[in-house]
Amino acid sequence: MVKKDEIKVMFCPKCKSVDVKYVFGLGNLFGIVPQMKCSKCGFTSIGFPIVVTNKINLAKKGKVKI
Repeated sequence: MVKKDEIKVMFCPKCKSVDVKYVFGLGNLFGIVPQMKCSKCGFTSIGFPIVVTNKINLAKKGKVKI
């Protein structure tokens, strides 16, 4: 059960940054396949791990502004 102040955040497994975004452009027989890319180190994958945390913990680590 997720508490009210908790959020799910995707992070880069290589550099641990939470600045990851979807990028499109890789096509195959079924259409466009979404990929994710880390804006900090450039690591690309079809999916990134998710951590459940809150905005205060992220702000303490200097990753996100509240």
